[in-house]
Amino acid sequence: MITTTRPFTRKILGHFGTTRSLRPYSKGFPWRDPVQQVANSKMPKDKQFILSMQRQRQKIKERNFKVIPGIVQLQILGSGARGSARCLYVSSDHTKYLFNCGEGTQRLAFEHRRKLTRVEHVFVTTPTWNNMGGLPGVALTVQDNGVSEFKLHGPEGSIDLFNAIKKFVILKDLTVHPATCSELNPFQDQTMTVHYVLLTKPTIENDPDDTVNDLTVDNTDYYSHELAPNGKRKSYNGESSRKLQKTEPQIIGGRVTGSMAYICKLRPRPGSLDLNKCVEKGVTPGPVLGQLKAGNDVTLPDGTLIKSADVCTPQCPGPVFIVIECPTVDYLDSLTNNETFKNYQATASEEDNIAYCVVHFTPEEVLKNPRYKEWINKFSQKTQHIIINEENECIGSEAVHRIQHKLHLLHPEIFPFFDSITFEKSEEANPPERISQDSVETEEINPIIHRVKTLHSINLRPLTGLDKSLELSISPKQYVDEAFAVDGFLDALAELQTNIAATSKSLINAPEYPKVLMLGTGSCIPNKVRNTSGILLRLDKECSILLDCGEGTMGQIIRFYGKSNATRILKTIKAVYVSHLHADHHIGLIGLLKERARVTEEPLFLIAPEQISAWLQLYHKRFESILDLYILVPNSYILLNEHGLSNAREKELYSALNVRDISTVRVKHCPFAYGVAVTDSAGNKIVYSGDTVPCDNLIKLGADCELLIHEATMEDDMEAEARMKLHSTISQAITSGNNMRAKFILLTHFSQRYSKMPRIPEDSQGKNFDNVGIAYDNMLVSLAQLPILPLLYPSLRLMFSEFCVLLEERATKRQLRLEKLNQEFL
Repeated sequence: MITTTRPFTRKILGHFGTTRSLRPYSKGFPWRDPVQQVANSKMPKDKQFILSMQRQRQKIKERNFKVIPGIVQLQILGSGARGSARCLYVSSDHTKYLFNCGEGTQRLAFEHRRKLTRVEHVFVTTPTWNNMGGLPGVALTVQDNGVSEFKLHGPEGSIDLFNAIKKFVILKDLTVHPATCSELNPFQDQTMTVHYVLLTKPTIENDPDDTVNDLTVDNTDYYSHELAPNGKRKSYNGESSRKLQKTEPQIIGGRVTGSMAYICKLRPRPGSLDLNKCVEKGVTPGPVLGQLKAGNDVTLPDGTLIKSADVCTPQCPGPVFIVIECPTVDYLDSLTNNETFKNYQATASEEDNIAYCVVHFTPEEVLKNPRYKEWINKFSQKTQHIIINEENECIGSEAVHRIQHKLHLLHPEIFPFFDSITFEKSEEANPPERISQDSVETEEINPIIHRVKTLHSINLRPLTGLDKSLELSISPKQYVDEAFAVDGFLDALAELQTNIAATSKSLINAPEYPKVLMLGTGSCIPNKVRNTSGILLRLDKECSILLDCGEGTMGQIIRFYGKSNATRILKTIKAVYVSHLHADHHIGLIGLLKERARVTEEPLFLIAPEQISAWLQLYHKRFESILDLYILVPNSYILLNEHGLSNAREKELYSALNVRDISTVRVKHCPFAYGVAVTDSAGNKIVYSGDTVPCDNLIKLGADCELLIHEATMEDDMEAEARMKLHSTISQAITSGNNMRAKFILLTHFSQRYSKMPRIPEDSQGKNFDNVGIAYDNMLVSLAQLPILPLLYPSLRLMFSEFCVLLEERATKRQLRLEKLNQEFL
């Protein structure tokens, strides 16, 4: 039982009341729970809010349409390092642009306050997962903030990837249009003109991937479980009546090939009007000044001709930057033989057309190719070359280090420091730039080449070049001092250490495995503290299974283990389990499959709803080969007491993972949603709920388990909203665990409104928390260590006391609004 003796700790807990019974609306109105109307701002915005935002943005857009921006920057959002996004963020006074949008883009933008809501154009070099895996998260973010549409630029067919992805996310208020990318028809707006240059590779005739045999088609609406605007739940047939449809063999188009290079030239900025010169020439205040500033010559009433050039400073020419990816050496012929680039290299006929910088998304093996080096060397010696690829070091998030250093104070083993140095600039480590003599960094080739990090920028207007002033660093001492500065925390920490020491006496000879690494403990979209769903279940030293794989899961693994150890961990992952097909539970799968293929040729088992095959087949046929990287085991084939898997396949699966059993049950969420139980070789049963409301099937599956990992998306007084979205509250998750006699309950999948700390009911309400733990990202805990987790509560509440107070204030306001609504409908 949790006990809290400190008055301040008790004060910040506040009142945890239950949801009051609400009467339906008056006759003639469909019933809709008022809780839905006061949803927290972290949830999707309502229609009227989005329409209002769209109207505001349209007015701003019209007002700024003819204004040439005075500030333009190229900002590195994702450095392209292993585990990081690949993204160049171009910022002007009025508009933002993305060049490539890899997994984790939205999370980095949120942390570093880079506005995605003003992005109306996304430029993709090569349509691969590395460049487009972050689009679902970005789309959700911009939609909820009033962006009604944006355009996707790239090789023909790039839009097909986004169209396939959007099945797994709710995009009711956002339209994505494919841009017409023609070398004869450049893109132009108030900021810049973009010329398209398509790079190609030799074609292969009669490519067998052009024909799709038995293509699976999945028409499931994975959000039909949510209430429609009229308050009625959309109906859908149960899983037993839904089957994947098969089409006849057909041509859907072959692989989308080609890499689009973008030659971007800023619009020239008019010179400023010199008022002193105007006075000297007899120009009086009035509309004439505006005409002169706009570059027009005017005639005064006395017949004097005033030339704009005589009273204005010279216009500022627009510098050129080029964004390019040469994905393989197969594209080198197209690149080196293309005459267009000569107009921007050292041979340019006009000095203003010489490229100021070239941003290379090109992989390292191509960068080192002599032909690519030769192409680079054709640019002016003043041209700066920016490298965004897998050899960079910066993963880009400082916030994860901040919270990990604080949590480390509570228990160094459960919250260990990361093994990798993700920032070269730090208080404790500052190794020199890695410069390879046989790479393009060699000064004989070009002295102005930069290995960039997140938040490095290139200032194009004003033209001041590379700026590293915002380079990220980690400050361990600062993080610790912040925790120690909280009133009462040091006393709580001392008490915690005493309690842990007493509890740990029984752990001396406890087995190391199984243990759980929480890679993502948030719901919907990631924030800087909690990533989306991902749990690495380490069954033994050689075998692991990944439970769900949200966006950025691969990055979390690399951050936690470091690049070298991550290679070893990837080899241990013998299976990935996907609970259901909402994007926040599986959109990181392709990235993980591709990264794992770099270190082992052994396919993993993909235990997932069968409907996932439609998405993976399409990706394989249109974009990149992935079908050889996994063996699909449908969740419906391993249902509790109804295993339909062949004996040979089941034996193969169990042997690969070194487990006794893996079973699933259907749970109450979207169509084809499952819970799972994994029983290891020692008989330990670990159960994972996925997303669900309290569910009898799950209780049967988890009977007498050692560990239940259960979603707890919302706090208790938001039960109506949780029911609407088919999620569980904290108390519901705990009750489910108690009903199945789980020895320990680990809560996860918190709404992002609870980034630092969920709002937990008080123990005075009769709930026992002795066997309940709160999950955090990058928490590594063995079964034997689970009893330590409840001991952390008092210290956690103090460490995040300001955040807990904020949660209480929100809850109080929400309760007042609900009471007001109650009165209106009585």
